[in-house]
Amino acid sequence: MILMKLMKITQVLGNGLLPLARLLDRVTWIVLFAMMTMTMVDVLLRKLTNTTIIGAGEMTEMMMAVVVFCSLAQCQVEEGHIKIDLIMRKGSPKIQAMVDTVTQFLCFGLFCLMTWGTLKHAIEIMEWEEVSIDLAIPIYPFVYIAVLGNAMLALVLLYKTLLALDKVLKK
Repeated sequence: MILMKLMKITQVLGNGLLPLARLLDRVTWIVLFAMMTMTMVDVLLRKLTNTTIIGAGEMTEMMMAVVVFCSLAQCQVEEGHIKIDLIMRKGSPKIQAMVDTVTQFLCFGLFCLMTWGTLKHAIEIMEWEEVSIDLAIPIYPFVYIAVLGNAMLALVLLYKTLLALDKVLKK
């Protein structure tokens, strides 16, 4: 009974979450391309005309925040993060699933805390109306993007926790 409910929750979570993580990752492709193009044009302008794009450094910083935080969840879906399994490979599949359940759950808790802390920071920055130095671009939208990225990663970690728990509970 519990296993059936767990499988249903996992399936619903995965059906909604995995396409959203993939979509956010595709956004990073576009932003990364724009960032590379802007950097290339800035360098060419400096070399050929001795001029520069004002605020290129600021725009690159903000684009980098989008690239990093919007790609975290998909990286976890694809298991692209570092995983050291020299010792765990020798354990039984059930032991591996138990350890995986615990580590995924602990990471889920950590990223819930990081999401909460980043959200509090985003609200403060929005209230202070903090802007970038050269272009006066509001900073808070990019911090909210970090909140979204952390939250998505937390949800993917919850999904992975439930998948691992499903392996533990199966006989």
